Amino acid sequence: MDNGIIAYKCPACGASIPYSAQSGDFCCEYCGSHFTQEQLDAPMEGSTEQKLPGQDSDGESPEMRDQRRRFGDENRLYMCPSCGASVITDSELDASAECYYCHSPVVLSGRLSGEYRPDLIIPFSLDRDYAIMQFSKWIAKRKFFLAKGFGSEESMRRIQGIYIPFWLVDCCVEGKITADCYKNISSVRKGDYTYVTESKHKVVREGSLVFRHVPADASSRADDALMDSIEPFDYKDLRDFDMSYLSGHSAQRYDVPREQVFHRVDSRVTEASEEVFRKSIRGYSRTEITGKQFGITNINYKQAMLPMWFLTFFYKDKLYYFAMNGQTGKFGGLLPLNKLKLALVSFGIPTGVLLLMQVFLMLFGGL
Repeated sequence: MDNGIIAYKCPACGASIPYSAQSGDFCCEYCGSHFTQEQLDAPMEGSTEQKLPGQDSDGESPEMRDQRRRFGDENRLYMCPSCGASVITDSELDASAECYYCHSPVVLSGRLSGEYRPDLIIPFSLDRDYAIMQFSKWIAKRKFFLAKGFGSEESMRRIQGIYIPFWLVDCCVEGKITADCYKNISSVRKGDYTYVTESKHKVVREGSLVFRHVPADASSRADDALMDSIEPFDYKDLRDFDMSYLSGHSAQRYDVPREQVFHRVDSRVTEASEEVFRKSIRGYSRTEITGKQFGITNINYKQAMLPMWFLTFFYKDKLYYFAMNGQTGKFGGLLPLNKLKLALVSFGIPTGVLLLMQVFLMLFGGL
């Protein structure tokens, strides 16, 4: 019966086989064989399934269908195709999971069907070992100021490769700005004053700009500032979405509709357009913008999955999030700082120096 789960198996030895960001294909951890997506899909396309008496057209009895529906609604339970163990997602937004027993990567394909199915994906380019190494190096430079336990071997084990849902927006911006621009003609100094003579010019900049792949994260879990901090992504690696790329990684289903990200996209492209127009005004001693008008047209939304390595750390009743771009390696996040150590460095050392100076003057000031 089709329970909406896909697990990729090695054609050579039958073991579960995840996607490898390092080699760019599917690598078996047991026999070392490498396979392309086409090679793995070939036997799946030819597979067939017999129906038993009492089953309907999709191979499931009405009674079992009703039980599975109610059980799924209440518990979000799935079966691991590798060992038969139960795989339970902790949120209805999770699109993929890992079996808790045999650690086989499974993909909950039913969670990304229909309107939730992405259009595009950028596969991971950086693997887990690289992510841990770079996290460790970055943290080591700041370790003295960080909370105890952050960056430890135990905390590093919590790092996860996650595909975050994004809206990628193509659009056109029609814009116009007007400005009063001034040029210095002469400058004369008399006493304490300098008298400057200027010529004033009315300047207009008007035109259209085309934007492609403006990103806006589509997960309510994801912090917008954190997502912005690990941009940009290199969109030359965009590929048509295929479920196979999720194998071996976590993923989230989008829960922020495109209507809710419009104002964020509008703000980003408007600011970028204004900057382009401003930079086109040259050769003046000073410029005063007197008016501006921008509008977005030809908007096209596409759903995409973008890769990141994600680390969470709980410190003093607060959850900290830290991320690394799974394609470029760029870091972002708010670090859990040890406020006591920070205060000692900020105030303790200067205060200590002053006290030492006072003691020195008391003891040797009369010499």
